[in-house]
Amino acid sequence: MAQGLPGSQFPGEDAQGREVKDLKRTVQQLAAANPLATAGISAVEGGIIVEGSETVNGPLIINGPATITGALNLPAGIIGNDALANPMIVEAASNYLNNYAVGTTSTARATVTLGVPDGFTTAVVMTNATAMAQNSTATTDYLYVQAVVDGVSGGEMYTSAGPGLAVGIASPFNTTIYGLVNGQDITVSVATRTGFATWTASTANQANIYVTVLYFR
Repeated sequence: MAQGLPGSQFPGEDAQGREVKDLKRTVQQLAAANPLATAGISAVEGGIIVEGSETVNGPLIINGPATITGALNLPAGIIGNDALANPMIVEAASNYLNNYAVGTTSTARATVTLGVPDGFTTAVVMTNATAMAQNSTATTDYLYVQAVVDGVSGGEMYTSAGPGLAVGIASPFNTTIYGLVNGQDITVSVATRTGFATWTASTANQANIYVTVLYFR
């Protein structure tokens, strides 16, 4: 039986060239192909675009900002975060004092202290300070009343009182406090004074402070 020529069992140069071309073509096709195209996912520089739906059955961690331009539908009760369940808390308090002398220096008569709830950083404080006092002097004088929130005065209101007369006045004050921390207190007072002389203590002399606070996270 005739034997083949030496080297006839090896592919020729043209066969090797065809194989190299086939490999290049395959690599090019793979590079151009998007295996996730059927799922609606395409790659762009620096990220991906999902045209279809996406289901995440495990934890999802987002370390950067997230923007939602469409509707966000969540099952009822799925979010237990206190910030969503209780975004605001309302508290109210009041206090009074009577039968005291009124001097010419503005002095706190009745005070309330409210503790900031945990997790809240802003408080809208609405106050109404009222006072009544009797002018025990022989000349006309003035009664001044103001509300004070954490050392900040809401401004004085005043009225005149003739000798021996008792007068009353209200002084509302609303303010907002930012940057609150857990365990912090908000102190609110009603302060009174006279214009010229001290009015002696009397059961007619009384001061009241009413406070409503809206706490926000």
